[in-house]
Amino acid sequence: MAENLFNKVNESIRDVHDKIKSIVLRLFALIGFIIFIYSIVIGIVGEPLAPVVNAVFAAVIIGSFTLVGIIIGKKL
Repeated sequence: MAENLFNKVNESIRDVHDKIKSIVLRLFALIGFIIFIYSIVIGIVGEPLAPVVNAVFAAVIIGSFTLVGIIIGKKL
């Protein structure tokens, strides 16, 4: 009985770990994509709008981290 319960808990922990690992890998892919788009926009726009673009992309990165934190919190 106790061994069966232990196996269920262990399997549940493994499932949560795999889901969080998947979410974190997707977060890094999203951040990489954001940085790629940022570099293209900075290359096209140039100096005049650089401070505005910096602020927008900083907000996007902070928002993506917040979103992933909320998703991980819901999964646990």
